[in-house]
Amino acid sequence: MNRNFGIPDDTIVVTSTYVTTDGLPVLEVSHEDDEEGGSLWQFHCGNGDYDMAKMQLVRLDTILRIDPSVAGAAQLPLGKVARRTSKEADWELTE
Repeated sequence: MNRNFGIPDDTIVVTSTYVTTDGLPVLEVSHEDDEEGGSLWQFHCGNGDYDMAKMQLVRLDTILRIDPSVAGAAQLPLGKVARRTSKEADWELTE
């Protein structure tokens, strides 16, 4: 169980090759309802490109290994999005 997010480390989350392959920082996190009554976390670089060819399913601990600072967005309420301007900036809650 991840102590920040309150979900298992092996929980599947959504990201993109921009984060996992290209090394861009996670600047946008969303926490959404999924179709099965649970929740879905997404971790993106904030460039607005959500082309399905770029999307990936990875484990939460993979994201935290790539960028431990995303733990700062762990308390994001369901249905909300958090953004920041850089890896060092504070998270700002948006709709």
